[in-house]
Parts: sequence; C-alpha cells; structure tokens
Amino acid sequence: MEIGLLGTGMHSDPDDHLPLSSLINEFESISLSELDETKARLLTRIESKHLMTLGQCREFVRTLGGAYRVLEIQDIRIGRYETLYYDTPMFLTYLQHHNRKGNRYKLRLRHYDTSDETYLEVKKKNNKGSTEKSRIRTSWSSSGFSLEQVAFLRAAFPYDSRVFHPVLWTVYNRLTLVSKKIPERITLDTGISFGDGQKVLSFPDLVIGEIKHDKGVKNSPALLALHAQSIRKRAFSKYCIGISLLYSWLKHNRFKENLIYLSKLSGGGRTAC
Repeated sequence: MEIGLLGTGMHSDPDDHLPLSSLINEFESISLSELDETKARLLTRIESKHLMTLGQCREFVRTLGGAYRVLEIQDIRIGRYETLYYDTPMFLTYLQHHNRKGNRYKLRLRHYDTSDETYLEVKKKNNKGSTEKSRIRTSWSSSGFSLEQVAFLRAAFPYDSRVFHPVLWTVYNRLTLVSKKIPERITLDTGISFGDGQKVLSFPDLVIGEIKHDKGVKNSPALLALHAQSIRKRAFSKYCIGISLLYSWLKHNRFKENLIYLSKLSGGGRTAC
C-alpha cells in the first residue's frame, strides 16, 4: 500500500503559529531568484543549528528587525515541507550517522508545498566534514523507485536502491531569513512531526534554527541575538532524531542530549533514552 504524508495523520499548518507569522509581516521580502544569488556567495560557509522553544524563537525574530529579509514565494512566507526518508531493514544510513562513519549518506524524497515541487535527494557527508547534495525532480510516491529514479541513484548513491524502503516521514513549516548586508541565511523550522506510517510524534513547541554564513562572519545580528538568549549551537539531524524516537530499540547514545531536550519540551512523555 502506498503511504503519503497526508495519509499518516501528520499535520503541520503554518496558521498554527500565527504569533510568529505576525512578527514577519513588517519584514521586507526576498524572492527565490534573489535567494539563489545569496547562496552563490556562501562558498566557504559555516553552518550551525540551534534548538529553541517557540517563545524563544519569537523573541529571536523580534530582535532581527530591519537587518533581514524574509523569503516569499507566491505570497507565502512560511512554507510546508514534507520529507520521506529511506533506509535498509538494518538501518544502514542511520547507523552510519550514529557511528560517525567517514562517508555517510541520507536518501530522501522531499516535497515543497509552496512551489509544489518534489525532489529525490542524496546527501553525502564526507570524511572532511563537507556536505554534497545531488537531486532529481520527480513526483511523490512511496510505492517504489521509478526507472528514472533508479538510474539517478545508480550514479549518485553507492548502494543498491532495491533494499531501501520508507522508514520515516517528517512534516514541518519553514521560515527563511536572509541578511541584507552580509552573506548569511537563517532557517527556522516549526511544528515538526515525525511518523513511521503507524505512529506520529509532534513537537509544537520546538523550533530548529539553522544559520549559514560566510566563514568571515563573526558577530552578525542573529549570532549576537542567540548569544544574548543563551541559545547555544548543537548538532541536530531530523532524520537521526526521528529514527531514535520511533525505533527506540536502535542504539542512540550519540543523540541522547537532544532526546532529553525533546523529552523536557513534551513534558517527559516522548523519549528514547
């Protein structure tokens, strides 16, 4: 049976976070084509992730005022992302990340609601710490790989795609802010849910922030605001955390700190620890 995100009971509505939406009404907008130009300027970029509550995120966004523009696509400023991750029955790629294997991969199908585009993506992190991404535009389906997808995976993925099957679904809303003056981009992901086709775990108060900036940027308004709020950077993978939560029999010691943080956010009721 084919399973899609809309059929799993997973829900993430941008209107659930109206207080955050109202904060960005006064921000100037930036188009997708303009955003692509800023990406080209981030050649030697540094990335950091920051976990925060929705309340902390509101305060963070409030302090950024006129220093950033917000990505707007078809008059929409908070877009919905749906992602389907694949792995083997023995969770090969998950364990690569848990064990910090030198060359490790993620295989996913991602749908962007705002643009109504779907991509099959392969992400590789090499032993030097840099990330490479290959993707092909395709259609949403969890019933198996098409001939075109198989051909793409033969070139971009070192494993036999026939042994990979859907293991994790994620849904979240994304807000993207772009600095007006320096090469820096911020994404704020809210309303995240994890599902395995049978069970869904939602974290409405969690915000996953990521800052990408040029290597030479030291004290941007965003970095200073995070420091002022004592929001420190930490490693966080939606895939690894979702798998740890839904398949708790797998080893997950490396992700324990983040799992404890999520457990506290949800009142102690959701943890793999």
